[in-house]
Parts: sequence; structure tokens; C-alpha cells
Amino acid sequence: MSSLLLAGPVRTLECITEKFVVDYACAIDVARDPWRSQQGKAFYQRLKEEFAGQNRVNFWGLDSATPECMEASLTWLGQLTGTVAKSYLAASLIHERLSQMETASARVAYYSAQGRAQLNQIKNLLEQRVHKLEQQLRSIDLYRQGTVHCEQIFARWRAGHYFAFSPAGRCYVALTELLWGAFGDALRLCSEDQAAQLLEFVRGLSINRLAEDVNASPRTRHYYHEWLTTPSVPDLMEHKDALVWLGNSSDSDRHPVSYSVTQSWQGIALGMPRICSAMRLGSAMVDEVLSQRRLNI
Repeated sequence: MSSLLLAGPVRTLECITEKFVVDYACAIDVARDPWRSQQGKAFYQRLKEEFAGQNRVNFWGLDSATPECMEASLTWLGQLTGTVAKSYLAASLIHERLSQMETASARVAYYSAQGRAQLNQIKNLLEQRVHKLEQQLRSIDLYRQGTVHCEQIFARWRAGHYFAFSPAGRCYVALTELLWGAFGDALRLCSEDQAAQLLEFVRGLSINRLAEDVNASPRTRHYYHEWLTTPSVPDLMEHKDALVWLGNSSDSDRHPVSYSVTQSWQGIALGMPRICSAMRLGSAMVDEVLSQRRLNI
């Protein structure tokens, strides 16, 4: 899917499909708009149209507030989870969301009997899938899997795959790719000692890569604008909107650096250092994207 999606470097990001399906699951039967910005919402809607077109789903009927729409949404979610959402994290988060919906369906008359049965069926299938994925992952060398995936992602960064983003944006994108992929699975399921080693491994790579991108040493401090300036490239706004969407869950208080890097439509968070080195910036993003979210995104 991602190879056909959108244009430029955005289409190479493997995390897009995983995050999209989770976002779609979380948006079903929700009255409050989950998007912090119009840019993030617009990018999500574009993804939705792309996925709907490729899956031959009647996209325009999926946003109606009717029981029939609920059933159509669940049908599509079942198709998406069976075809494009492959990661343990995505399956776990979607299962968690469906469990919440199932609990709510027992208290309200909004759900039809068919909708409840459909919800229960998809949830049970996902529960089996999560269990199977966890068994498979625990049977392999998770630490090696995590380090190999990490090396692959940073090789892509070094090769210029993320050049369309700001230096700090490249780091955020790389860490998000790790979060949703094999590295993230390893981080969540391996031992505490191995998880700490994986975090220090990616921390060192992030710091050094950031420093190289601005031709400085890891301890050289720069004004934050240098870290957040996006190069002039084709499809510039698409990449900015993609970054806004990827960082939609960033909170200005809990994730001040990630929030400042991704939510370019807003001002800089109070917790974002105005002058900082690659060491401080990279370490903070590893903590915010990976350390704080080892168990929950």
C-alpha cells in the first residue's frame, strides 16, 4: 500500500499503514474530533480516500452517524486489519479499542444486534492474532531483531530517504518507523536489560546522525530554528502535513520536543530548549517517542 501512496519520501514510510489503521479504529463511534489540527485531519482524510479507493470501499458512506455506517466501518476495519496492519503494536492497539467499544455497546442501544455480533467477531479474531504474534516474537532473538531494524532505518536516513523533513523531523520520522516496526516489538517484549540496551543503541545513532546532518559535533549547540527548518523540496506541504499527522499524539507538556518538531502549525512548546545540541535533542526525542511509550503509544 505505502509504495502506491502519495508522492516523494512519504510513500516509503512503513509506519503510515500501521498508524492509519489504528487511527481509523480509534475514530469509529467517537463524537469528539481526535485531531489537534486541520493539517493532521486533512492528511488522514487523504489517506482514507487512498485506502478506500484501493479496497473498493464506498468511502463516502463511512462517515455517517448511523448503525448501518457502524457496521460498514467495522467491515472495512476487518478488511484493513487482515491485509495491511501487520505489526504487533497495531494489532494490540486495535484490539484494545474494540474492547472499549464492546464494553460501551453493552450499555447503549445505539448498536444493532448485528453490529454487536460483528464487533465481537472482529475483536476475537484480533485477540487470537495478538496472542499468535506474541508467541512468534517471543520465540526469536528479539534483541537482534531490534538492532537489525534500527540499523536498516538509520541506513535509510543516511542515504537521504528523509531529506524532505527538517533535521529534527528526520529523527522523529526514523524513531516513529522504529516504534511501529520490528524494533518497537522487540522493545515491548524483550527483557528490561535488553530494552535499556536497545534504547541506548538508538540514542547513540540518533545523536550522531543529527550532528552529521548539521555538520557539527554532537555537543555543539544551535538555535532551535536550525533543527526545525525544512529544506525547499517538491511536495513540501505534503511532508509537513504528514509530520503533523505522525505526531498528532504528541502533547506539549509530556512531549515538548516531539510536539515542537511535528506540530509546526503551533508555537514552540515551553519545554523545548531554544538552544540545544544534537545530544540533547536526540536524547529527548528517544525518551519521548520510545522510552515513554514502551508499553503504550
